Amino acid sequence: MLRKKFSIIGGDMRNVYLADLLKKDYQYVEIYGFERSGKPWALKDTPLDFVLEGSRVVVGGIPLLKDNGFLNMPLSKEKLCFSELLEKIPEGAHLIAGKINDAVRKQLEQKKVKCTDLLDREEMAVLNAVPTAEGAVGILLQEMPKTLLGSRILVVGYGRIGKNLTKLLHGFGAEVWAAARKYSDIAWIEAQGFKPVPMHQLARYVSDMDAIVNTVPVPIITRDILEKIRTNCFLLDLASSPGGVDFKGAEAYGIKVRWALSLPGKVAPLTAGDIIRRTIYNILEEEGVFCHDS
Repeated sequence: MLRKKFSIIGGDMRNVYLADLLKKDYQYVEIYGFERSGKPWALKDTPLDFVLEGSRVVVGGIPLLKDNGFLNMPLSKEKLCFSELLEKIPEGAHLIAGKINDAVRKQLEQKKVKCTDLLDREEMAVLNAVPTAEGAVGILLQEMPKTLLGSRILVVGYGRIGKNLTKLLHGFGAEVWAAARKYSDIAWIEAQGFKPVPMHQLARYVSDMDAIVNTVPVPIITRDILEKIRTNCFLLDLASSPGGVDFKGAEAYGIKVRWALSLPGKVAPLTAGDIIRRTIYNILEEEGVFCHDS
């Protein structure tokens, strides 16, 4: 494998593990944005100029930016504006991060810097569904007043996460129901031994559930659905912003709800970091930069 310089700028624990994994692959790695003291994983930062000098691959967080335009650096007490990164990033480098907006893409293009959004990569989405599903099971075990064994649980959405989660819940002995829009998904749900729910009939099935887990990133658990849910039913939303649950409505009806975002980085950061590493290698291999064996 051809050795390259990787600059990792911010991000959460996934990027801490990513840096270590890249070093184990004998890559040249510099980091910035992980210096928060008093933590066992605290890493010493070097100046940004040095970190970026000669770098061919710059890795940001997921998401790349906070809402205020600063880089996402939750493990740092420092703040870094994107404009400062843009000024110092080498021309011809490749920025790889998550949730890269159009404005950032245009500025990078003007600087002749390539960019790839990790969240657009199918292999990453598929592999991330596993720690997300496992994290969801962990939350259900903590929040539900009864065992998963014998519980009636509805998973809304039968995509990557839904497929993994239904399998795990079934393994715990839950009575698993799954809601989907496509006829093909309804057929697969039935073929896997789960109870199928057509999405347009969701309101008919929610009243008997002990827990409902949403994976669909559009408003779907609305007030007309919430009014039919028992108050002792636990709602878990795994969908990205804006989520799929009317949270104010759930509160008004006295239903316990939790919105769990970025679970891979929270419950399995080492695995999530390795998924990012493998995805980055795939991106570079597609560009013909180098081939990898892992």
